[in-house]
Order: sequence, then C-alpha cells, then structure tokens
Amino acid sequence: MKIRTWITAGIWAACVGTACPTQSQNRPDNSYESYLFAFFSDNSPYGEQIRYALSRDGFNYTSLNQGRPIVGSDSIALKKSIRDPYLMRARDGHTFYMVMTDMRSDDGWQSNDGLVLMKSHDLIHWQHTAIDFPTRFPDLPGFDRQNLHAVWAPQIIWDEKVGKYMIFYSIGRHDWEYPTDDPNFKQPYFKLFYSYANEDFTDITEPKLLFDFGTAAIDGDIIYNEKDGNYVLFFKDEGRSVMNKKFRTRQGVMRATSRNLTGPYEIEWRHVQKKGQYPVEGSSVFPLIGSDEYILMYDCYAQGFYQFCKSNDLKHFTFVQNTKTKGDFTPRHGSVMPVTRAEREQLESWSALAVAIHDLRTRPVPTLTLKQLEERPALLTEAQKVLDTPDAPKAGQSMTRKLEKFK
Repeated sequence: MKIRTWITAGIWAACVGTACPTQSQNRPDNSYESYLFAFFSDNSPYGEQIRYALSRDGFNYTSLNQGRPIVGSDSIALKKSIRDPYLMRARDGHTFYMVMTDMRSDDGWQSNDGLVLMKSHDLIHWQHTAIDFPTRFPDLPGFDRQNLHAVWAPQIIWDEKVGKYMIFYSIGRHDWEYPTDDPNFKQPYFKLFYSYANEDFTDITEPKLLFDFGTAAIDGDIIYNEKDGNYVLFFKDEGRSVMNKKFRTRQGVMRATSRNLTGPYEIEWRHVQKKGQYPVEGSSVFPLIGSDEYILMYDCYAQGFYQFCKSNDLKHFTFVQNTKTKGDFTPRHGSVMPVTRAEREQLESWSALAVAIHDLRTRPVPTLTLKQLEERPALLTEAQKVLDTPDAPKAGQSMTRKLEKFK
C-alpha cells in the first residue's frame, strides 16, 4: 500500500530553495555553518512526531517551534505516529529526503510493517509516501502480515554504481526468532535489508538482504570513508545479551566495513561507544563542518542524554560530551545534517512565527479586551496563511512582529 500526498507545515522558501554546488556524499562544503537535528521525542503518540533542533557546533542544540512537531504524524503515517527520522540533502544541493519508521509504540513493538518516504525543497513542505510492506510486496515469502515482526529505522545513501538512492533498514520476522539465556523468551532476529527509491522518491524496489550479524542487528548507518576507500556500517547489536561467535552482545554500537555498498561487510567484534554507557541505540555519523573529523552520536536513552564522540578516521572515537535531553529538547533516535546560514535563518524565522501564532491562539480570554477578542480570529487566519504559504522572508518576519505587538 502506498499513500501519497503533499504536506504543508508552512515556511517561506526563497533562500532555502536556492541551489548550492553538488558536493561529496559525506563532506559539507564551505557554505554550511550550522547543523539541523531531526528526531522524535518519546514513546507517546505526541512524542512520535518529527521535531527539529539547530546547533552551531554540532554538540549543543536548541529546539525549533519550542519543541512542538514540525509535521503532524497523523497526516503522513499509516500508524499516525513515526520514529527514527533520517534527514539528508540530495546531490543537487537543494532537494531534501527524509525516511522514518511508520510505527506507534502504543500498539506494541511487533505492530510495525512499514516506512514513510518524504521529499522537500525547503525542509517544511513535504511530499510523503507511506509504504506498507505486506501490501506492497504481497508475493515476497516471509513478509506477510502474520510473519513480519517489524520494519525499523530506515536511512538513505547514494549508490554511485547504480545511480540511485539506496534505502536500508532493519527487518524482523517471527520465523527468525532465536533462544536466549531466558528459556521463556525468544529474541526477534533483525537483519538489515535494502531497496532503491524511484526517481520521484515515492516507491521502493523489493527488499534484498544487506547484512546478517548472526544475531539481531538494527539502526544501521552507512558512510563512505574516503581515506580508506570503503563503506563503514555502524549498527546496534539488538536485544537480550547472548553469545555471537564468542562475542557477548549488549546493545552497543558496532562497526563493519566493505568495499562495496551492498556488501559483504566484515564485522569488527567490538563496541565503539564510550565504555560503561549501556544500552545505546540510534547511532548516526555526520561530518564536522570545516574539519576532517566526523561526529558519532547515539541515544543513551536509559541515562537521559545523547552522547557525542569524534574521529578523523571513522575507526577510533574520542568522547566529547553528553548532551542532556530536557525541557523542550528530548531527542530520541534521529539524524543531523549540515545547513547553510540562509537555511538556518529561514528555519528560525518559521519557528518564530509558529511560536507567535501558538502564543496568541492559546492566550487566555481574560487577558484580552472585547476588541481583541473580535480581532483575534481574523489575525490568526492571516498569520496561518503566511505560515502555510511559501513566501519571502520579510512577509513572515513582518507577520511575527504584528502578532507580537497585538494589544
């Protein structure tokens, strides 16, 4: 099943849509100066929605829209909730892709059967397609509704050889479950699969096996190591601790490499995150602007912080800091993408207007005069129209000032 629409959350896109030079898949060019973090915030239906935060240094982030969703999950996902958003810039420099898990955890961890694909030219207005695997691939053995356990954590990478965007994700199936130290519990077995997106980014090809860890593996992230000329796959050894080829799994971040994007991958039997911080999940790697270093971040969800490490070889990582998740910034499994100054300013302007609209809409009646009560509905309608319509930055900024001066 595919459900496709255009979702408008509102932003003016005069500068965001400008083209920038095509760059390498990993390394940002000199025009980038900030970082955009896309994430979901918790396991509630309200938390399982796309949120944004910005950073100047890549380690410390400030939420946009006061931590409220950027796009409502009920408008894009079959499950009306999403998790694990992955955001990337296309090779043309001004198109953006985002993929995410179509899942509501309230329905159970074995209730998810699909993904959401999204495409945008301004980071706020999104074309989306929800793909339900049992319906989309009815003749694929083992992928029927009864046997499919879950489809989790998709990400995207450009396949130079094929000339297409490859989407890779974790698949769990009931017929793959294996025993653990607890005789009453069988661990769902997750393997990494991949598909190719079509040109419109509205459909994917039949899943093919990418990586089999031997026990459950999820949250794959692939990046090309230009120095070594190979692809590096970061993943989480998922589930209850078991022995896998004399290696004790414990929900940590691991590393595998291959000369070919689609494998086979050679596993390094070690955890790469800082010792003593377990469990962790949702690892993501992104380049540090103006440097030859990379940042590895992951969600230390049991400790209440995101952990950041850095490396100049994608092999050895040095701990940088733990970024507390609190207030309106409580990220769970997400991704980071470098952005230009113009893109950052546009997002900040959109956020300011969205906040101003929310503040006026929720302003208590006793604080308003009768005249203000009469004027408020029309003013809010005008402001929402500006928010929902791509326009020049000055229009949004002017509307924000008008709302803030409402007396």
